[in-house]
Amino acid sequence: MKRFLFPIFIIALALFSSCKNNSGEPKGDVITKKILYDVPIVNFELSDRSEKDPNWFWENLPYPDGDRYIDNLYEKASSGKISLYYYDMEGDYEHLEKMSKADVKKMFEEEMTVTITVPDIYDAETDSYMPMPNVELPLDSQHIQKLRFLEEWREVDGMIEKTVLAVAPVFVFNIAGNETQEGFTYNTVKFWIMANDRLVK
Repeated sequence: MKRFLFPIFIIALALFSSCKNNSGEPKGDVITKKILYDVPIVNFELSDRSEKDPNWFWENLPYPDGDRYIDNLYEKASSGKISLYYYDMEGDYEHLEKMSKADVKKMFEEEMTVTITVPDIYDAETDSYMPMPNVELPLDSQHIQKLRFLEEWREVDGMIEKTVLAVAPVFVFNIAGNETQEGFTYNTVKFWIMANDRLVK
């Protein structure tokens, strides 16, 4: 039995080495070391978000499995079952710092809401605009409609290969407009939920 282990080890080593160049870096030419963008995962324009619709994969995770995945991910994040990382809107993302358990607990207890300014409403009887109170909305899994990706791109054998460096949930609120103000979409990110080992301090 032992005589088969050495050849298997050599084959595995060769396969691993073929993915990297002589310097230990991944193969291919670097297109960009960092690119940050949002991917919509809930497409309300689809009449059916399940895989029964032939266009289900357009900016959408299939329903209900995709929603269940996001719910479970949020539950793991809020309960401390997975590591979270501090999010800095203006960070250079050369490194990510792991959040302490105390900071994660405090964030979910005190900071997981967003204040939305509601447009004033016109009152025809008084011919004036009535100011509306601000609304506090919860940042929960139902509002995670995008995922923010930080990636590295390389060209390998004529194809673009992506390495995911970090992932963050994007909380989205669609605010309806009225006579005084157009509707708008509000996005916010509170933390990174996944991080490549090479970014973690």
